[in-house]
Amino acid sequence: MRKLFKFSNQNRVASKWDSFHTESDFWVIPEVKADWDYKISGNLNVTYEEYVAKKYLNPTSKLTLLSIGCGEGLHERNFAKQFHFSKIIGIDISSESIKNAISFAESEHLKIDYLAGDFTKMNFQNQKFDVILFDSSLHHFEKLKSFLKNNINPLLSKDGIVVVFEYCGPNRLQWRPSQLKKINQILSNLPESYRILPNTNWIKRKAYRPGILRMFLVDPSEAPDSENLQKALHENFEIVEETKLGWTIIQPLFKNIAHHFVNNKPETKKLIRYILDEEASFVRETNENDAIFGIYKKLNQL
Repeated sequence: MRKLFKFSNQNRVASKWDSFHTESDFWVIPEVKADWDYKISGNLNVTYEEYVAKKYLNPTSKLTLLSIGCGEGLHERNFAKQFHFSKIIGIDISSESIKNAISFAESEHLKIDYLAGDFTKMNFQNQKFDVILFDSSLHHFEKLKSFLKNNINPLLSKDGIVVVFEYCGPNRLQWRPSQLKKINQILSNLPESYRILPNTNWIKRKAYRPGILRMFLVDPSEAPDSENLQKALHENFEIVEETKLGWTIIQPLFKNIAHHFVNNKPETKKLIRYILDEEASFVRETNENDAIFGIYKKLNQL
């Protein structure tokens, strides 16, 4: 059994992601992922990697891509399949994730360089990248305004783009009272059979904010400055495009019950559509949006 206490924040973060596996978070639901694809590309069957490659990248150029917080490497592989990159680098603090990423890339005969370690301590020796990717990783960094200015801007080529698919909601996942009220209203309308927690007979009856102390102990990197993420991007880069993805309702609501929504039953499909529609209405009415997809480029004065 892994120890909960570690000697450093970095060790705690690495330990959390080395052992992290999920079968019951909102991103495992195919209809949820398709909804994001539609919001970004206008097509349920076009991933954001394909959309970005076709709209913004020149396939005849010797392109370079840096993925920060790459996990097991899905998104680098997706980009690599669009057309040839002269170099793709993926970095993650979890050595286990990097081992898996290397294995997956090799099995698909893709040349991707993967590095395990703390990105902020790596020396890129004046390298520049045409694409810098953050997929659910930027919100794990602190002091985002200075992080983007000092650590990301210098690595971006003159005409390069930063691609962001990110949580930008309340710091440390401390959900707003308004969203908790809406989430719990929706939760109460779901059949109990869809609210049973994994490997138990317990029924999820209410969504809560996660405990701050436990968050610090398990993963001190979780959303320390997330509510400033969008502002930090705007202050450091020019917006090319930006799309609201929601997550305001679905992230807390589906936590620990998402596995009930991965099937082809008509009732399940109807419930998913109901939840996605309720979130879309809530975001429109309140302007409370907890995730964005964005493309950004260097400011003219930089």
